[in-house]
Amino acid sequence: MTSQQSLPHRRTAVRPPYKVKFKSSLPLGGVRSSRVANYFNSQKIHKYWASLIARYGPIVRLVNPGLAPIVGFTSAEDCEKLNRITMEQPVRMPLASLKYLRDNWTDDFFEKRGGILVENGDEWWRVRSRVQTTLMKPMVVGEYVAEMDDVALTFVDRIQELQDKHGEMPENFQEELYKWALESVGVVALDRRLGCLGAPEGSLKARQGEELINVVNNLFASMAVTEIKTQLWRLFPTPSYRRLRVNHYKLLDLVGQHVAETVAFLGQGKDKSVAGRQNSVIQTLLSTPGLTQKDVLTFIMDIVFAGIDTTSHTMAFCLYLLARNPEAQKKLQKEVDEVTAGHQGPLTSKHLARLSYTKAIIKETFRIFPLTFGFARTLLRDVVLQGYWIPAGYNVFSLNILLGWDASMFPRPEEFLPERWLRDRPMGDIHPYASIPFGAGPRMCVGRRVAEQEMYTLLTRVASRFTVEYHHEDLEQLSGLVLYPSRPLKFSFVPR
Repeated sequence: MTSQQSLPHRRTAVRPPYKVKFKSSLPLGGVRSSRVANYFNSQKIHKYWASLIARYGPIVRLVNPGLAPIVGFTSAEDCEKLNRITMEQPVRMPLASLKYLRDNWTDDFFEKRGGILVENGDEWWRVRSRVQTTLMKPMVVGEYVAEMDDVALTFVDRIQELQDKHGEMPENFQEELYKWALESVGVVALDRRLGCLGAPEGSLKARQGEELINVVNNLFASMAVTEIKTQLWRLFPTPSYRRLRVNHYKLLDLVGQHVAETVAFLGQGKDKSVAGRQNSVIQTLLSTPGLTQKDVLTFIMDIVFAGIDTTSHTMAFCLYLLARNPEAQKKLQKEVDEVTAGHQGPLTSKHLARLSYTKAIIKETFRIFPLTFGFARTLLRDVVLQGYWIPAGYNVFSLNILLGWDASMFPRPEEFLPERWLRDRPMGDIHPYASIPFGAGPRMCVGRRVAEQEMYTLLTRVASRFTVEYHHEDLEQLSGLVLYPSRPLKFSFVPR
């Protein structure tokens, strides 16, 4: 629908945007809003959105003084429509503080080319069109199954080392999941095992891994403030913006060291990657026409940045759901036993292809505990959503985090039922836009295949060795740049 086509419709049947029920997201006129303060302080922004939808209906306008209005809605059909009409120019709400930082980098390293995380338009597509041809090919990502499997095996060995006499994990078990995620994404993005998972405490490898993880966590924490709360950093360098800047410098330096090692290795004229492949991801990217070495370093840095918290938090929620649903866990173990029966070596892509129930478990985990709020776009032209005319310039997003719990989308939404995702759809068809954890369209997460392969591999190895239990208070989600577990992951792993 073009804006010209929408105007007659607007006059006769479509309601204007100011009719959308709205809530100011910040106190106005100096009046403190305890309700708004609570939603920031409690780190439960997703529940705040749920309360707005419950109060005002399936579409809500959120007003931020000085910024473009945000419209949130709960409709899979309109989510599909939003993707379709923005397909050719998919402009996403920018990570404004990160883009500002890169645009104003001290030595102009980025040269106003901030990478696919922060850019839109032609500059975004210049990089995206080149990196996706490598990273989204199943055959390319499949070459890393054996190395990811080696990381997973190290992780299950680490579980045995960490268990107390009752088989329970220590309170900092999330840190081990961070190390697993870093090691896993490292074999693809950095073409090497970093060696931090399972390294002796205090060793160089352990310290290097912990430093990189801490930097990434600090970046996420800083950006949760600069992006979600008041944006005073636009006026002066706030403490959160300064923390963002310091940790971004560290991340660029740490990742840059690893990339430099790989570049030096390739510069020796050897015809294989560090891990022995003929063409690794980083080697392919470095030789891709149209990508500079700075482009590749920025992309690798962003893959590492985005690849630690996301997969580790998803696996934390997945293990929790399995512990709370023993029948589903038994089905998982049965499938894993059948697929890997008699096999002693590393897992292969053929093994992963047969793990239909395992994949369904990951999908059901994303439905119940998604890591992001939903699918977002900045409108370049007028659109009609939920019967309202929404003008160009608005930031609009589908609240898929709420759709996952909608009984009209998912029967018995409060139950953990991986079966709903199996090929024959025993619980009925699922709208393709009801749950889109990796986004959709041209801006779908470029690391999707890497993340899925990491999780399938780890889940397979954990299920083959242990039964997971959890004997503590319910695990919930807290809001940050991505959502994360509310309490320590004190799982018990019972050997099979």
